[in-house]
Amino acid sequence: MEQAIFDTLQVEVTGKTKEHEYLMRASGSAVKFPGFLVVYEEAKNEDVKSEDDEENVKIPVGIAEGQQQDLVRLIPEQHFTQPPPRFSEASLVQALEENGIGRPSTYAPTISTIQQRGYVERVDKRLIPTDTGLQVNDLMVEYFPEVVDFNFTAHMEEDLDQVASGEMLWTDAIREFYTPFAEDVKKAQAEMPVTKSGPEPIGRACPTCTKELVIRYGRFGKFISCSGFPDCRYTEPWLLKIGVSCPTDGGDLVERKTRKGRTFFGCVNYPNCDFTSWKKPLAVPCPKCKGMLVIANKREAQCLTCSESFLLEEIIPETVE
Repeated sequence: MEQAIFDTLQVEVTGKTKEHEYLMRASGSAVKFPGFLVVYEEAKNEDVKSEDDEENVKIPVGIAEGQQQDLVRLIPEQHFTQPPPRFSEASLVQALEENGIGRPSTYAPTISTIQQRGYVERVDKRLIPTDTGLQVNDLMVEYFPEVVDFNFTAHMEEDLDQVASGEMLWTDAIREFYTPFAEDVKKAQAEMPVTKSGPEPIGRACPTCTKELVIRYGRFGKFISCSGFPDCRYTEPWLLKIGVSCPTDGGDLVERKTRKGRTFFGCVNYPNCDFTSWKKPLAVPCPKCKGMLVIANKREAQCLTCSESFLLEEIIPETVE
């Protein structure tokens, strides 16, 4: 069937007081030719306001330029621009596809690499940049802007396709990239600041040599080691406590990661205590049986003992904005 055709209209209304001038804007549309809408239109729940309702308002018929308007009421509400949501693994792959970066075979290695090297952390299915990731990004943007540009990888993919089809010599493709890149490397070596972070003490003595233990940053993120390194090579993993006691032995529950980077929660006394949970435990006990609650999804918590489900806003009101 034919596409529907709409007439769109944007109305700007100016107003002034003794001190200020104001500009108010509204956009709307009217059906000029219904097309397929004659037989098909998505059902809308009148009780639920869409996010686009304010943009798709109905503009009065017959409105003319220069027409005087009557002030009906003032609504003292302030709206703030919300930042775009953090990437999930799925939305990051979608962004890579839209910008022509990489191939399907490179998406999974890309996502795993940025997590393994500590550039991002996966929190509630979202990829959150770490301090290391932000620092590396700022330096790359400043000293290698062409390499981190969206079009760089897409252009390189096109060149590689031409090399594979015999339309371009591989030496020409390499020369096109390497000549400006070598200049950027020389400039970075001469001007890029050294931003190595110092170790952070944790207030605990090394069990091997009694010197102070500190937090260091390695290729795979934070870890704890002795301040006497390299004379003392004692290390232990960095464990983030979540403020919940283990239901088995009462020890602190900490956030851990599998070898593939998946987050889970376990007892700090492992291997003596083998309690683990893929879902994040809550400090609030179950209202029904006083068992342990875990976050089942964005809105619900579930008890590990009685399997009852509860709304998060009822258990912890401040978790719901």
